[in-house]
Amino acid sequence: MSRRARWAVLVLGLCTLAAQAADGLSGTYRPAGDAGSLPADAQLTVRAEGRGWLAMFQGEGLALLPLAGFDQAGLFPGVPAEAGLQCASSPAFLLCRVAPGTALPDKGFTSQTGWFMAFSDRQIFDMERVD
Repeated sequence: MSRRARWAVLVLGLCTLAAQAADGLSGTYRPAGDAGSLPADAQLTVRAEGRGWLAMFQGEGLALLPLAGFDQAGLFPGVPAEAGLQCASSPAFLLCRVAPGTALPDKGFTSQTGWFMAFSDRQIFDMERVD
């Protein structure tokens, strides 16, 4: 293999790793702690697809699209930038990643695990990543 080809393979590998690191939402989740109205055995599976993700929840496939920073700030005011909030929306819910222990001041919710689903302002559930 030529030097140029080896270099190209190395660069491609690094780009792939960077893309995977930037995707903090792909994975399999289940409710953590009080599941509220969620079924106790509810499972959410999310995988990167196109410009967003595909979520499988309770037998239904839903597209998740990334939310812009200003949208996230409007939905979750008071969350500091260093918390690393990353959210995606579907017609049914939001899935978000944030630093564990981050409070959503106006929602009366603190994410213990770093991942949560929101169905409304008062239906927010901590999710545990299981993969």
